[in-house]
Amino acid sequence: MKKKLFTICFLLFGIGISYADQNITITGGSSIYSPSVEVMNFNNDDISSTDNLAGIISNDLNISGDLKALNITDDIQQITSKVNYILTGNISGGLISYELRMNNDAHTLLIRDQLKNFNNNIRLIAHTISNQIYQKLTKNPGAFTSKIAYIARDGHRYKIIVADYDGFNPKTIIATNSILSSLSWNPNGSQIAYVSYENGKPVVYVQYVYKPQRYVVSAFSGSNSSPSFTPSGSQLIVTLTKDGSSQLYLIDNKSFSNRTYAKPILNNHFSAINTEVNISSNNLMVFTSDHDGGPQIFMSDAMGRMVPRRLTFNLGNYNTTPMFSHDGSKITFIKRGYGVLRAYIYDIKTGSAYPVSQSTTLDMAPSFSPNDKLILFSSNKNNMYIANVTGTTQTMLNNVRFDEIIDQQWSNNISEPKLSYSQNKNYQ
Repeated sequence: MKKKLFTICFLLFGIGISYADQNITITGGSSIYSPSVEVMNFNNDDISSTDNLAGIISNDLNISGDLKALNITDDIQQITSKVNYILTGNISGGLISYELRMNNDAHTLLIRDQLKNFNNNIRLIAHTISNQIYQKLTKNPGAFTSKIAYIARDGHRYKIIVADYDGFNPKTIIATNSILSSLSWNPNGSQIAYVSYENGKPVVYVQYVYKPQRYVVSAFSGSNSSPSFTPSGSQLIVTLTKDGSSQLYLIDNKSFSNRTYAKPILNNHFSAINTEVNISSNNLMVFTSDHDGGPQIFMSDAMGRMVPRRLTFNLGNYNTTPMFSHDGSKITFIKRGYGVLRAYIYDIKTGSAYPVSQSTTLDMAPSFSPNDKLILFSSNKNNMYIANVTGTTQTMLNNVRFDEIIDQQWSNNISEPKLSYSQNKNYQ
């Protein structure tokens, strides 16, 4: 029971290669031609633990697809000249220090920094180091400290879970026997909107992520579904059937009452089933509509001033669940062809589209990472994947295991904490 208006189920069987702490399996593609980083074991780290710095950092870099972490080693003399960069580090008391160097005769220094080991949170520290390495070597911010949220069915229980981007440190914020669907993060990552059937019909709630508080935001007559926050977070667009067919309405992000006003976005000039809306940072919106006879993706503005324009031409008769990139230049969506559902990226400026998922046949609900370099999606009903936007690397998150993954979405911000002990020193 997803928010997805048009959903079909198939089966997938895959084979992959596991790395480091066994959390990830590369199921498609390879970063073999990407710049290589030799990640050495940190001095005084417990390398027998799955939470060891070198293993987590290696996983992060491999998941990105833009960098290739090689075999972890303790002996710098074993590193060959083919390696581009070397990461070394040391744990001493409550401090973790590390250096990134070019692997040349002079071992040119690129990064030297120290972090406080707050609350012995090794995974957070490792992801923070990965962000710094990724930004230094690719000139793009890393997203390894960001969060994901997903809805999972575990037997008869439905849960909303917030976790690190790689599935670790899961925290259940909602658990119920009622069906849940349709996740949406607010812009600053403090709230999640979702649909619950606990009152016998679909109603939209807003739940705080870091405190046990929620409220009903949309409970009009008929169905209330597919919430999406506006860029300010003060309003949402939802799909309502209160006036007949499924249409898009703008509501305030406040507790629902009999005075709550729902403003029709398309002003009833776009007669069709319209749903699955997503809003960009500049107040454009994309949504799924059967206006042309089958589910296709259209774009308009969140105030309803622009005549909806169809985006998905020459892409078959089934395209759904669009999500903007954070820079607003692309969308990711699901395309069905020959009985296969696959995650795609569409470039709004050029009109070109291409698949980013590999060797999967039932992709659902793709969304961009905060840096727009990765895509999160589920497939085969109960597997969760990350693919890079070039479609060259695909990773399965082994530690996300439930009877069913119903929906998932990447948070909108990197959420990197202040861990620095000394000023970060970037060189060159």
